[in-house]
Amino acid sequence: MVLKMKRFISIILCLIIALSAYFSIPSGAAYDSSMKELELHSDCLLLISADNDEIIFEKNKSKQTSPASLTKIVTAIVVIENCQNLKAVTTITEECIRELDGMGSSMGNLKAGEQLSIYDLLCYLMIQSANDAATSLANYVTGSNRAAFIAKMNDVAKRLGCKNTNFVNPHGLDHEDQYTTAEDIAKIYKYAMSLSAFAEITGKLSYTVPANNLKDERHLSNTCYLLNKNYEDYYCKYAKSGKTGTTSKAGHCLITYASKDGYNYIAVALKSTMQDFDNDAWDENGAFLDCKEMLEWAFKNIELVAICDPEKIAGEVKVNYAKSTDFVSLVPAETVYSLVPLGTNKGSVLVEPVPESIPEAVDAPIKKGDVVCKGRVLYAGEVLREIDLVAANDVKRNFFSLIGSKAFKLVTNPIFIVLSILVLAGVVVMLFIRKKKRRSHAVAGRDYKILNYTDFTRMK
Repeated sequence: MVLKMKRFISIILCLIIALSAYFSIPSGAAYDSSMKELELHSDCLLLISADNDEIIFEKNKSKQTSPASLTKIVTAIVVIENCQNLKAVTTITEECIRELDGMGSSMGNLKAGEQLSIYDLLCYLMIQSANDAATSLANYVTGSNRAAFIAKMNDVAKRLGCKNTNFVNPHGLDHEDQYTTAEDIAKIYKYAMSLSAFAEITGKLSYTVPANNLKDERHLSNTCYLLNKNYEDYYCKYAKSGKTGTTSKAGHCLITYASKDGYNYIAVALKSTMQDFDNDAWDENGAFLDCKEMLEWAFKNIELVAICDPEKIAGEVKVNYAKSTDFVSLVPAETVYSLVPLGTNKGSVLVEPVPESIPEAVDAPIKKGDVVCKGRVLYAGEVLREIDLVAANDVKRNFFSLIGSKAFKLVTNPIFIVLSILVLAGVVVMLFIRKKKRRSHAVAGRDYKILNYTDFTRMK
């Protein structure tokens, strides 16, 4: 009676917890609803936390598209990883310049025979987006073997877990076999920002290339206007780094990294356009506007909070052979933090077991903290995270219940039943044979002639 009452109370508590969490979910508070309100323009969008990889906004994040000059991010990674001394000097070759003839692409106007450091070329590559710097850097790493450099680029992409990305050139000019996605380029950029030289160079608003053997000093200006206060429509004071890209096939593209108060985000906008979005008779870059809007919204509206409480029951599972209970409660394995809208309370978050992972029952003994199944954390109907759900307490084994259950399983096992029948049949057969032998001996005894004393004397 006591056990039934405990079970009943446990079920009621779980229902109350689940219902309270459900009814406290604020309507219209999901991230995608906020994204619609921002009226973003690009075909592919992604806003992701650089701290824990949580996706805040996304639109067509897995759609393949041309990367344009975002390709140069991978070119820079290969160069930095394969060059121990960025102060090393290389000489620009005629072939590296002629390779781009007639393409009408962004150039640094490098001259054949000009001597530049690898660092200077990286600044040309990432700040001014110079294609002749891309070919010259590729030539420095693998010589005239361009295929070897491209192989290194694709190796970087694979190593970083990119599944929808491929490169065939180091500069980003359109090619049907050169493509990426918003989620892949974000992975690449996050890694690139862990390289100090890359973060330093892409964070520069401008750079002065020192004079060399053929040219006087030159000034490079960053093509990412989110870093530039002079561009009021685009400037984002939280932006720390950025890379642009533009081709006829790729449209206008931008990836940028921003930080504020310990929060770090990567914003990606691909395949955008130049239009008069605000009806001021001037065309605006949709990729720039989108990245700025997403970043400023995130810093204004999102905070990191604990969304999972290891003391909060998320469900229960039946226990076999338990000493004093029929069920074990499930709780999150640990405190989980997530980025949610400001003002979100714990009641706005629902933790529930993943149905297909829940076992029908578990066998005692169970230790507190044993993983039982998977759980998912929901906010406004969206899955924020998958977690482990563990036993909330120890459950001891009932020895007699175990023995009884095992015995019952044994005697009801078809194999045991068949063997029992065979053994019984064997015993019956043996008893039958023994009985038959006894009867045979009895009949045989009747053929003997019994002599009495008189017969014996006669025989003499």
